[in-house]
Amino acid sequence: MERFFTDFSESYHINPMFELLDIPSDWLFTLGSFAGGGALGGLISSIINRRENRRIKQSEASQSEASAKREDALAATEMMGLLERTVAHMEKMNSYNKSNSEELLRMLKEKEGINEKLKKDIALLQLQIMEDHRRITGLEKTVEREIRWRKDGDDHYCMVEDCENRVPPRGTFKRVEEQL
Repeated sequence: MERFFTDFSESYHINPMFELLDIPSDWLFTLGSFAGGGALGGLISSIINRRENRRIKQSEASQSEASAKREDALAATEMMGLLERTVAHMEKMNSYNKSNSEELLRMLKEKEGINEKLKKDIALLQLQIMEDHRRITGLEKTVEREIRWRKDGDDHYCMVEDCENRVPPRGTFKRVEEQL
């Protein structure tokens, strides 16, 4: 093999390059062999390990998919927790609203009952006012009549006990109410 490189280097004038580098050609050929062998080994390794590399990539893909699914499951669990808390909160609010609406309905019924009682009381008071007004009007008429009669009596009053001129005789006068 060394002879091949020597012939090759002589035919293409590579030898002067080796002289410039001052590296022994044996070392250069050894280094070239290692580089070529390494590249050839890498090619063979990649061909042989192709299935293994594919399995590793699939494993990594399935791991990342499992990780994504795990994160999705955690997010779904968190969302379920939030939903449960929201439902519990809504149930509390519904219970609170129901108790408030029942209380408001009870208060409204009480208010309606009180309003009805007040209306009845107002109607009764209006009847009493009308009755009191009628009585007062009657009393005013009676007082006016009595005042008229007294004025009339003062005009006809006689101080003599047994006056023979008295008309009508004492104790026989009947007053008749005047029609207005």
